[in-house]
Amino acid sequence: MLHHCQDNSTLYPDFEDQSGPQLLFVCQTEGEESAIPRVMHKHDDRLEMMFIARGSGQYQIGGRQYLAQEGDILVFNQGVVHDERPHLSADSLIYSCGIHHLHLAGLPENHLIGREERAVVASGEHQLALHGLFEALCTQVFSKAPFHGVITHHLLNAIVMMCRNVFYSHLHACNQTEASLGLSIKEFIDEHYKHPLTLETIASQLGITRFYLIHVFKKFSGYSPKQYIIRCRVGEAQSLLVNTDLDVAAIASAVGYESVNNFHRVFKMVVGIPPTQYKNRWLAGIKTAS
Repeated sequence: MLHHCQDNSTLYPDFEDQSGPQLLFVCQTEGEESAIPRVMHKHDDRLEMMFIARGSGQYQIGGRQYLAQEGDILVFNQGVVHDERPHLSADSLIYSCGIHHLHLAGLPENHLIGREERAVVASGEHQLALHGLFEALCTQVFSKAPFHGVITHHLLNAIVMMCRNVFYSHLHACNQTEASLGLSIKEFIDEHYKHPLTLETIASQLGITRFYLIHVFKKFSGYSPKQYIIRCRVGEAQSLLVNTDLDVAAIASAVGYESVNNFHRVFKMVVGIPPTQYKNRWLAGIKTAS
């Protein structure tokens, strides 16, 4: 793990106006070290932002559950309670940074988004650019090359405003009717994902076409309905693996898979390792921590 807390005295040596956003820390975690969960907590002095370059995870932010995946941007506004549970993966790569003195028009201090907005969205066409900006930010901060403070200042501003634009575009791309329908689809899946579930079943229950279901939910959540169902099942399977003594076959059945082989395939596709290996690594980590 690369982690650095930036000293304010060196961050803005050439700027007289100190009212702009300031970087408190930047963190780059890779591989299995990124899977350390951080249970319910909040920050009363800063905003935190996260970019998942590779990997996935389950997050609860402001009382809403999210399944985050590669390319997603996560925002933890000041004072918002959140829970972080990245999925164990050997090739994961997650960037995060802490910011204070951020003032955006119409928003409280250290808020990038409104309280009612989604806290996790897909970066979409901006994914490569954001990855490059976070990578450059880490390089400048860790290297302490000449003028790194000035460069870091502008990189931070670019990241903040690009992320704000992504969230703003997402908010205005989804009208209120579709947002309400998207939430209804999500709630239906959340309630029924452990049972056999098809797109036709969901569409029929909500009185819409299969095509419109896919269109609305993708715009609302950043996932296709099938992707979301899979991630709900895998996320629940992870919890059962580490918190119960159920065998893999029982867990597969409990989360909606009739075929154990299919469950193995999907779990490895999402997490990067098979279910049993995931459980063994988790238990080994607990023993090491103890």
